[in-house]
Amino acid sequence: MMDIQKVPYTRIITPAPRRPVENSVPLFGSYSGMFHTFDIRGVKKPFGDLPFPSFITDTRITDTLRLLFCDDNLIGEIEFFYGGYFAFMETTLWNRQTHRQLAYRQLLPLGFVHLPKYIAYSVATCRVKRRYVRIFSRLSKGMLYADFDFLAANDRPACEGRLEFDARPPQCTDYSAVIPSFVSRRCQAVYFRSFAVNGWVNFGHNHDVQLNRTSALGFLDFRKTYTTLRTKRSVVIGLGFIDGVQVCFHLSNSIAPDSYRYNDNILFYGGKRIPLPPVRITYPFGSSKNWIIQDTESMVDLTFTPTAISQRNLNILVWRRDYKTIYGTFEGSFLIETGVPLKLKGFPGIAKKVQMRI
Repeated sequence: MMDIQKVPYTRIITPAPRRPVENSVPLFGSYSGMFHTFDIRGVKKPFGDLPFPSFITDTRITDTLRLLFCDDNLIGEIEFFYGGYFAFMETTLWNRQTHRQLAYRQLLPLGFVHLPKYIAYSVATCRVKRRYVRIFSRLSKGMLYADFDFLAANDRPACEGRLEFDARPPQCTDYSAVIPSFVSRRCQAVYFRSFAVNGWVNFGHNHDVQLNRTSALGFLDFRKTYTTLRTKRSVVIGLGFIDGVQVCFHLSNSIAPDSYRYNDNILFYGGKRIPLPPVRITYPFGSSKNWIIQDTESMVDLTFTPTAISQRNLNILVWRRDYKTIYGTFEGSFLIETGVPLKLKGFPGIAKKVQMRI
């Protein structure tokens, strides 16, 4: 069944195909459910008529897996990034009461980690001496698991966590999309999924934070992209409850030539998928000050106020990646039906500002 709302803008959502690319052609569109095979390799001439062999064009595909979790006391993100020549893992945790931030990072050598091409049954891991992270998907059964264990280092305490992400509650849903990556011969494929979360995080000295599925949410953002020589993106993700209803959203500056038709902006509201129009994300006084997120259809009008910033610059061979992960809160509103606004006040989430250059 297609999800269509009575709002100024929507996109038709149909069941996901088996894979994002068929017969060397990207299947652009918005979908429900997950791709059986999450793989975008094999697109015909993704970089024009230049005769690059596939083993060269495949190295221009970047994989990003982000898993967020949030309750009244804690918001966290586990991120894996694979760039063809290198990979890294970052886990960032913010105490929502004290605003204290902890970040655990690990650069991973070529071939040390590969993000899976099967979403329903897969595993992604970082396993080194002082850093261990595993994301274990059993979405074929409606479950995903995350484990992490970090030894103390410098001013960071030891940290350990065991989390269960349950996709089966009726307020949880998913969304897939294939959109052009700046030009129609290249693509980006994404898969989003919301969860109820149960588990615990330990910061040492018997300091446990318990996450309960009645008040804790999770959000999975998994994407594969044909990357250009220079890429800039701004992304915001929010997750929490409003009047007992589960709310998650993803918004970003679009990379598609026809962003009105193809983008990955989406709002999950109580199990419903509400496609959102292209937005413009600006930070007039710098990314450490207020972010403004607005559209032209009067469906999105948000301000994101940063609270804590985690920043990292990576220079690996021919790659340069500068990124910020920012915890903060949202104020503003979405239009979820004609004349029906969804108001946000102090709503938790994160923002990402990424610049990549090859």
